[in-house]
Amino acid sequence: MSQSQMQEITCPKCGKKQFFRVWDSINTMEDPPLKEAVRNDEAFSFHCGVCGASAALHYNFIYHEPAEKLFIVCSADGSDYTAMKETLTAEDNAFKGYTKRIVLSHNAFKEKLLIFDAGFNDKIVEVMKSGIYANVDAHYKDKGIDEIFFATNEEGEHGFLLLRHGEMLAAVEFDKALYDALLEKALETIDALSPADVIIDTEWARAMVERL
Repeated sequence: MSQSQMQEITCPKCGKKQFFRVWDSINTMEDPPLKEAVRNDEAFSFHCGVCGASAALHYNFIYHEPAEKLFIVCSADGSDYTAMKETLTAEDNAFKGYTKRIVLSHNAFKEKLLIFDAGFNDKIVEVMKSGIYANVDAHYKDKGIDEIFFATNEEGEHGFLLLRHGEMLAAVEFDKALYDALLEKALETIDALSPADVIIDTEWARAMVERL
């Protein structure tokens, strides 16, 4: 079930203290409006009732989408997630048959939703990103690109955003033919090598590519 608590927040603009609802867990079957609220960031947006200022608040929470058998733990502040990882990877865990993930930032959480909403496998997408990182490192190291994120524009077109300190420097088109080829030829092996992995990110992909 969805669980939340009211926390006192100090407005970053006017300094007035107010209460903000923080979601500890989100279940989209029990609270359908929250499915859109996490996607448009309203679930994480503070709006000051005094001065009208808005601010993004990134906090730890659990996201559960039963209809899609999706369970994501967001450790946005980098706090210890060992106990949750042990729970999700235990043989008798309550979420067998689910896609289970732990993400270590709010941006990583939003990226996972974009990938799954598009109907893609995040392991394959991360392997594709590792190839882009390798190309950037070989040919564009001077640009200082430090993050690459999967993205979908308003027209429904997919691609990758290349960022430096949070600022977009370039975009790369999503190669659907490459995705399909990797899905067909490599996914079975990747799944066999990572049956219990729940942190699927850049570091995971680099290690996986070395094993393939």
